[in-house]
Amino acid sequence: MKKKLAEQLYLRLQGEMEKADQIELPLEKLKTGLTSVQQILVALRIGTLEKEFSTPEEEVRFFKYEKPPIYAWLIFITERYAIEINFPHGKKEEQIAYLNQQILYINRFFRQNEFLYQYYRLDANELDGQYFIRGKNAMVLGFSEVPEIDREFGTPADYLFSKFISYEKILDYLLREIEILNAAGSEQPFRKKIALKWTGDSVNLIELIYGIYETGQINSGEASLAELMNFFGQLFEINLTRYFKKFTDIKMRKSMSKTRFLDEMQKLVNKRIEDGDAFIPADQKSRYGY
Repeated sequence: MKKKLAEQLYLRLQGEMEKADQIELPLEKLKTGLTSVQQILVALRIGTLEKEFSTPEEEVRFFKYEKPPIYAWLIFITERYAIEINFPHGKKEEQIAYLNQQILYINRFFRQNEFLYQYYRLDANELDGQYFIRGKNAMVLGFSEVPEIDREFGTPADYLFSKFISYEKILDYLLREIEILNAAGSEQPFRKKIALKWTGDSVNLIELIYGIYETGQINSGEASLAELMNFFGQLFEINLTRYFKKFTDIKMRKSMSKTRFLDEMQKLVNKRIEDGDAFIPADQKSRYGY
């Protein structure tokens, strides 16, 4: 029941955040966003605490996968507001330098919390009992970035997981702003004479990009996840800004393979290799009498 409630509230919040994003004035956008997130968090808290978790695994799932994507919006909209109101109104070079400073700050935060960030990225579970069960002491666990925790409705790591989600989203936002500034007065980068659009489910492309990122195929593995999402999003003209939420959905899959798209690709590529016409593209078979 708790998972269903969290999903319903997240979808509702997502719609409200999309409306809030249409507001141009930063302060009004902040107020509207904060009101929406706080209302959703109150509803989530009440709905969650009405009934105790039936198992430790259920409690871990809630504080690891279900609450952080919602709480991450609270962090995101406040951090974005701070970035927007301090944005310099000078030369383009100064604006890009300012955005790059924000990127450095985020990357420094990831490095300062390297162990838990890798735990988050790898979806590890060995320490879930310490990180996502209520009543644990953040300082004992070595989490210096955690504020005072609501012991009824929070754990040390659920706050930091929320911050990882929000900071990845902010990083994507910053990179897009830099891209816009760099493209000002010139043609948009990555535009082709022949337009290629991704017409499949966006979650499939996100799954593919995660595979490329984790195996270090671009720039010798130095390209960030946000940069890859931004590149492929522009290349195929598809909005991938909510990739962190989609990846959370992938991690929450139960009745099927978590990497079902990559598994399907592997199966079909192996079939083509095994076929006799494996090296002939479908649109060229007529040339060879097939």
